[in-house]
Amino acid sequence: MTVAVAAVAIVGIVPVAIQYRERSRWFAVGYGMLVVAALATNLEDLFLGGLLNATEHAVGLMGAGIAFLVAAYVHRKREIEPGVVDDG
Repeated sequence: MTVAVAAVAIVGIVPVAIQYRERSRWFAVGYGMLVVAALATNLEDLFLGGLLNATEHAVGLMGAGIAFLVAAYVHRKREIEPGVVDDG
């Protein structure tokens, strides 16, 4: 099952890359971090279990959470104050 999740995550990079816009860069970063987490989950059973487990949680999941938080903040700021350009 986890291999399928990793495969779907990798294939999902294609539409994210195609639809990438400057306005959506933090969402793309968040998705990329989720892909890192999915790959680390699968690879940790093969080698470097402890390191890849830490990578999954610290880089992948926490990185995705931070990136989505920044994306929501930038989007909200852009919608509330349309004259203010904030690149995040």
